[in-house]
Amino acid sequence: MNEENRFSNPPKNPDINQRQPSGRVSLRGCWELLIKVIILLILIAILIAYWLGALGPFGPRGEYNSYALGTLIALILLLLYLIWRQKHFVSLHCALTDPTGCQHGDINILAGRVLIPIKGTASGLGFSRYELELVFGSTVIAGGIVYADNAGNPNLAATFGNHQVTSGTLGFVDAQQAVIGAGAGFLTSTSFAIRLRVFGIDGSSQICGPLVFELAAARSFIKKVGAAWAHDYVNPNEVLCRIAPPTGHPINPASVGGSIFVRGVADTYGCAAERISEVHVWAIPDPTFTFAQPANGSAIVPPVGGVPWANVSYTTDPERNANRLDATSDEGSILTFADGWGIRWECAYLPFPPWLSCWTVPDLVEQYWVTPATGKYTLLLAVKDTAGNTYYDIQRVWVDNDGLVAHITSIGGLNGCLDLRLSKFVGTTCEIRGVAWDRAIRAADTQASPNDNFAGYSMSFQKNGGGGGPIPAATPALRVPNVWAEVQPAGDGVLATWDIIADLDFGGPGPVPAGSGKIARGEHCAYIIALSDSDTTLVGEGGSNHTGYHPYAINVINDL
Repeated sequence: MNEENRFSNPPKNPDINQRQPSGRVSLRGCWELLIKVIILLILIAILIAYWLGALGPFGPRGEYNSYALGTLIALILLLLYLIWRQKHFVSLHCALTDPTGCQHGDINILAGRVLIPIKGTASGLGFSRYELELVFGSTVIAGGIVYADNAGNPNLAATFGNHQVTSGTLGFVDAQQAVIGAGAGFLTSTSFAIRLRVFGIDGSSQICGPLVFELAAARSFIKKVGAAWAHDYVNPNEVLCRIAPPTGHPINPASVGGSIFVRGVADTYGCAAERISEVHVWAIPDPTFTFAQPANGSAIVPPVGGVPWANVSYTTDPERNANRLDATSDEGSILTFADGWGIRWECAYLPFPPWLSCWTVPDLVEQYWVTPATGKYTLLLAVKDTAGNTYYDIQRVWVDNDGLVAHITSIGGLNGCLDLRLSKFVGTTCEIRGVAWDRAIRAADTQASPNDNFAGYSMSFQKNGGGGGPIPAATPALRVPNVWAEVQPAGDGVLATWDIIADLDFGGPGPVPAGSGKIARGEHCAYIIALSDSDTTLVGEGGSNHTGYHPYAINVINDL
């Protein structure tokens, strides 16, 4: 069994030859040491006796035998080496004192890292090294530990502690790596454990821990605005998309309009003592998208010009328990609420009569965000817990609440209640003029989606009491007139150049078949010429679009 596995799962029945985890030598080791000490004392006594016998108290008494003396000293040194080499003198000390309780991490210890100090003791006679483990559930998180140097500072190169520590800093938990290692499990549990193992030079070890702590966590994100989705919602400059998650999709930016919900998550759950206290949502006019997301931990300040769409204050546990804004779906929970609290019924089936029981519980009153005038806005979500910690998220939103213009001004040069004669268009087409136009959300910005959300226009004809068909649009994907502005320009443009004879002339006298859109020669009939246009703005929760429609009645005479 390798050392890492023995650390995670120490053996229940260690081999009798293994040094004990307490750091004390085994019984066999004690007898070995005792015998070696007795031999050492005898050798020392012989050396002293020989020395005194050779020199005497007043001078030499006999022949001096340097060979015998050297052998005796070598034996003593060998015995001392064996005592050291076989590591009879090993006594280890292991203790963990921090971290405990709720931990937020420190961003000031090491740039680019959020670290949590690990404090305790790893020392003793015969000390070799110490190792730390960060554990989530039953998983040891690789890369979750940063060891300390002998001054108590982070040492990113170290893979174990090679110096003794007494009531000091052993290392640090890398909070970011802890969360990555926990994965999706972090959404339901933020409890981690630290284990410490101290090794002696004889291979013995002592384990202490686990020491359990909680990592402070909150979820404060806007995930959906009306029918538009946020994908990378931790990016403060993200543009809403008309395609739902998961990630991996073509870029398809969305503008929104009408009365809609703002959805997401607003919950603090990492530490039992830090529960949600406040939830706020503001809509801020932001023509240049320069409103900056406040830093987590900073005081909540109502933004200048912001219109509040949620001001929730939780004061009791029943309010929190019955109104958790923590839905883990792609769209999350509704985050826009009217002021104050209401009540709602909650029921439960019981295993005894009357079987069903119901109670009233506090209830947040949901409200739509009635989107304001066409423009650019930033939504600000602010969350606060009972310990005063704050968390923020913003979402950039393009709002379009202006309808489209659809208007036919003339057909074949005629307007008003006039007769249109087909003979006028022999060898040519019938020009249809008018307006099919949609404003820019902000003309000063680039003409691109979602700022430019004009979807196009189309035309058709319908015979009174008969059939009809399409009229090919001249520029179906472009505005008419094709002007990028916030205010409708003066004048009109060409909507279509219609081959009216091909579409309406029956080619001879009647009768014309029922359902046909054509007209017999020598006859006349009323027609409706229709213009339709639309945009791509997601209006309301259902995501419908703005549309324009204009019918134009004319009397057609087939005088061919």
